[in-house]
Amino acid sequence: MTKSIIIMAAGASSRMKKSAAPKDLSRKYSNSAQSKNKVLIEFGSNSKPFISFLIKNVIESGFEKIYVVTSESAYFFRENFNKILKIDFKKYKINFSIQYIQPGRIKPMGTSDAIYQTMEQFPNLKSESFCVCNGDNIYTVESLKKIRSVKYNYAFVAYDKDGLGFSNEKISSFSIVSLNNKNHLVDIIEKPKTNSLNKFIDSLGKIRVNMNLLKFQANDSFYLFKNCPINKKRNEKEIADVLKLLIRDKKKVFGIPVFQNVYDLTSKNDIIKIQKILK
Repeated sequence: MTKSIIIMAAGASSRMKKSAAPKDLSRKYSNSAQSKNKVLIEFGSNSKPFISFLIKNVIESGFEKIYVVTSESAYFFRENFNKILKIDFKKYKINFSIQYIQPGRIKPMGTSDAIYQTMEQFPNLKSESFCVCNGDNIYTVESLKKIRSVKYNYAFVAYDKDGLGFSNEKISSFSIVSLNNKNHLVDIIEKPKTNSLNKFIDSLGKIRVNMNLLKFQANDSFYLFKNCPINKKRNEKEIADVLKLLIRDKKKVFGIPVFQNVYDLTSKNDIIKIQKILK
């Protein structure tokens, strides 16, 4: 069983801020979307930040050590997270890493860089397996348990597109994966074009999506995260490119097939949908 998980929550929330506000989005939520890191937008009758619902599921699934990647400017959040998240964390080990922005850039270097910087700040992660997830997604306890208990050194949850229930436009903002008949990863395509999705239908008639719920064996992966190439299209270091390096090195990366939903908070339209769920 894997004990540690890294939650990536240091992004600039640029897509949230740039997205158009639906007519039925309240001024309160519209203001929050423009001023806050999206994972701190509050939902439910108790006004809990989005990420607190994720952490609740992470804890319930059995993870013992949680590492939350934050931005340099998130000092207040790091110092006051107990009050902000409204969860009693006394029984759990919560750590915060900082994803520093590289000189000459105005935003973080990407998801792969977030993991690398966290491993540098917490060297124990260089010698033990760990899982990774997005801070702007809420995964089911079942999915979290599956990735925590998988026996492969490298693995990820391969979501059935139909189970996610997202539009093709939204699916195109994630990674599409190809698995062989043993569910080993053979290819990954980051942010494919909407009109090309049907090219990735597998032998079972499924399109599999990577939602960044993954497991890594630290001994090898540290150097992969450190040396991850910059994606020329997006000028970032992405986890998808680390997975491609593992394929290149002939490492077995197991895709855990599931038919489940994931709550995703990317745009202001998502706020409307999540309001109806997190009550």
